[in-house]
Amino acid sequence: MIKFRSIFNLIFLLFIYLTSCAKDVVLKDAEVPSEIKNYISTFFPDCAISKAVKDNDGSNDMYEVNLSCGYKLEFNKSKLIIDIDGKNTKLPDNVISSKLRNYVQTHYPSNYIVGWEIQNKKQKLSLNSDIDLIFDMQDNFVRIDD
Repeated sequence: MIKFRSIFNLIFLLFIYLTSCAKDVVLKDAEVPSEIKNYISTFFPDCAISKAVKDNDGSNDMYEVNLSCGYKLEFNKSKLIIDIDGKNTKLPDNVISSKLRNYVQTHYPSNYIVGWEIQNKKQKLSLNSDIDLIFDMQDNFVRIDD
């Protein structure tokens, strides 16, 4: 009887664990929120969505979008962009503020921006030379990331 109860408890705990884990849902084109589609058509007009995933973790839904031109985008639950990864491809100028672009052009003239993300209320720019720069949310330089 004790062995049965232990096995039952183990199965019950495993079931609770598995049902509480984050669930990724691949979205069909019609299911991609219009805010995300509008962002892509504005800033990446020559790219199509190759895959869109909604990460349902219960408290903080995220959207991850892969584009046909190689970029990977992440949006928060409010459908605002929080991460752009160019995978060593230069990001379009219009996705980065002019103040950030000017900083890079002035201090790193032979480099270009391949990634941007918001982390802990800071902006992180990744350059093609593997240098990461940290800025505050007002586009002021803070430091080089180690």
